[in-house]
Order: sequence, then C-alpha cells, then structure tokens
Amino acid sequence: MKRLISVWLLLSVALSAAAQHKTLFEYIREGEVSGHIRNYFMATDNHKGQDYYADAIGGLLSYESKTYKGFRLGVSGIFSYRMFSNDLNKKDALTGKSNKWERELFDVNHQENYNDLDRLEELFIKYHWKQSYITYGKIPVPYTPLINKSDGRMKPFAFQGGWAQHKRDSTTIEGGWLHKVSPRAMTEWFASNELFGLTDNGLQPDGNKASYLHHTPSSGIGIVHAGQAYRHWKADVWNVYTDKLINTAWAQLEYHNKHWRSGVIYAYQTPHSYQEKLEYNNRYVQPGENGQALSAMVQYETKGWKLKTAYTHAFASGRFLTPRELGRDQFYTSMPRSRLDGLGNADLYAIGINYHTGHFGVDVDGLTSNGIIAGNARYNKYNLDDFYQVNIRMHYGFDRFMKGLNIDLLCVWKVNKNDHGTDLAYQKSDFNQVNLIVNYNF
Repeated sequence: MKRLISVWLLLSVALSAAAQHKTLFEYIREGEVSGHIRNYFMATDNHKGQDYYADAIGGLLSYESKTYKGFRLGVSGIFSYRMFSNDLNKKDALTGKSNKWERELFDVNHQENYNDLDRLEELFIKYHWKQSYITYGKIPVPYTPLINKSDGRMKPFAFQGGWAQHKRDSTTIEGGWLHKVSPRAMTEWFASNELFGLTDNGLQPDGNKASYLHHTPSSGIGIVHAGQAYRHWKADVWNVYTDKLINTAWAQLEYHNKHWRSGVIYAYQTPHSYQEKLEYNNRYVQPGENGQALSAMVQYETKGWKLKTAYTHAFASGRFLTPRELGRDQFYTSMPRSRLDGLGNADLYAIGINYHTGHFGVDVDGLTSNGIIAGNARYNKYNLDDFYQVNIRMHYGFDRFMKGLNIDLLCVWKVNKNDHGTDLAYQKSDFNQVNLIVNYNF
C-alpha cells in the first residue's frame, strides 16, 4: 500500500504544480478515473484430503489523462486483503501438500502475508495517431492467445515493456517486447531473466523433476500479430518469441454469420538453441521437443442460446509448453481450471451450452480428455490423468442505481478417469469448487 500512496502523492504534487497553468490543470483534471471493487470467495472440497476456503476483498484504481497532442499518461494500482479463511498453510496428512487454489487469491510467494497486498499495475505513456498507437511502461497488453491478463483471481498478469499497434480498416498489425512481468497471484515484478520457473516446474521427459528457475538469462518476450477481417471471415497470425526458451507460431481462422461461428487453430513450437547449453534437468524444453496443437470449434447461436462443440489434439512431436508466468493458453477447449500446457499425444473434447438474456446469463461447459497417461512424463509434464470436468457459471449484472455491480458464481467439478490416488489427484483433480465473485466497476 505504501507504494500506491507514494504514486498518488506524486500525482497530487504534479496536479498542484500544474494548477499554476490553468489549461494544463484543466487538461489533467479532465482525465478519466475508473476501477473496481472485488470480493472473491473460493471453497474447494477435495474428494480425498484437506479442504480449504478463503475470502479476499480488494480493488483497483486507475487514472488515464486526456489526450494532449496525441500523448496520454496512465497509472493504476491494485490491492487486496484477506477477509477470512481456514489455515491455508495446513498440510494434507497424506500428501504433505498445503493449499493451491485459495492461496492464489493472495500472494503465492509470501504465504504468511494476507494483508496490504498491493501492486503498481500500470504506469505508461501512450502516443496516438489516427487508428494507431505506441506505448511504453507498465502497459495494458492487448489480447493474445498465449500472453494475457487471465483476470480470474484478485490480481491478473501484468506486463512491462513496449507495444505498437497499427489499424487500417479491417487490418491490424501490432507487436511488442516485454521485459518484466508480475504474474497472477503475485505482488512483485520480475525481470525476464528471473521469471521463468517461479511456478511449478513439473517433470522432464525422462520423469525427473525439472529445475529451470534462474537458469535462463532471457532478455524478454517478443510478440508479433497480424489480423485481417473480410466479410464473414477473420484470420490472425501470432508469433511469440520467448528469448532463450521457446518460439510459438499460432495461426487462427474463423468464420461467422448470423447463427454460425466456427474456427480452427494450429500452433507449432521450436526450442531455442540456448536450451542445449544447459544441464538436462535445468532445461525448460528439450532440443527434440516440438509441441504442436490443432484446435477446432463449431458454435450455433439463436435467440440468446449458444451451443458449442470443440476439439483439441496435442501431437506426439513433443509436449506443448507455455510459460505459466505469462498467462493461459486460449485454445477452443481451454476453460478455468484446465489448460493444454504440458501435454502431448492427447485429445480434448468440449461441449457447451450458454443462455444469455438481459442482465442474466448461464454457461454450462463440459470437457474430457483421452490419451493422458499418468507416469508418462514424455507427454505429461505435470503428471495428470485423463479426466472429466464440468463448469457451471451464472452471471447477473445490475442496472439503474446499481449499474456496475456484477455477481458471478462459478462451480467446478473435476474427476480423474483412472487413478484416484491421493498424490496424483490432490488439488489437480477429484475436487468440487465454488467461486463467488462480486465486482463493482466504476
């Protein structure tokens, strides 16, 4: 909180100084203030093992100046506190593991700290011209399928670097270089050379534990995107270069009309040559691994109803790897509490039905996998089992006097198909989870 107070004090001093020049003061005063207040309650019932619950409250305050000769300044800060919880540090008697999910509402790197968890979220300068812009600092990064905010906890992923975007009619060309990241559920900022490996390192293909934290002096992450829309079609190509780790090329083509939407995604990965210089267990990716994935989707929509089916295949050319410190992969089968990262030679099948009308909406999504074999680390980085999963999400947005208030209820049921051994399933599968999120946006 002290850092946020310091930022706002500096802004106040700047405003006071600007008051001597009336037009500048008015220009700053006409900037936009926005933000949100959020309360998040999460409870996980592990079928075998210790159960947990927690409630966090916090908010975000953002200021963005009015544009002056093309230039704009922005700053935002985010904070959170614990309202209540059981002992998240209490270890399960059988596995010896402590809490995973509820801890992500706070700071996973400081497990005794539940209060005054603040972070300078954004601090940037942006220059606009026509439909284009360039920006630098702690910046809001546009959507990408691999690097994204993934705003599903109290603190999303945040990024520092530069970004440029050019739009003309239905064409978009953009790209950037990111050199610092504050991952979701963390309050600190990490340079790219100390970032990768902060979360679970998983297993190497030979079954030994991976240990790549602090072994990759990466200079940053480069992203390039080209998008083109034409009538009912939309094509996008991304390339994400993670220095000294891995390169991912992603191509996506979608078609839509009044009732139908369909799409296909193909992604291909190549390891960086620097990985060969490292000891086997210190590598993020092995030289012979070339992750590939193909994902397809068909959706029908009418009168507020949507029916969707999707399929993703991870090829046997290697495990598809995406650094968990950067966001969540956005294949058509991706959903909360499930991702493709770390899998190869496997299939995912999804079906969903959604109904939205006025201020109310409900989504029911089902997911199942085939080909995930526990103990086969060659294609299974995090030692998962084939599973079934059902997510039910209900949303209500208020209007009139309460406009800006939104309530979301997410219920997750996930269970392994084969192995229900506590060590394999605990906090990976075989659980029921309730998430109640109350947001007030202003």
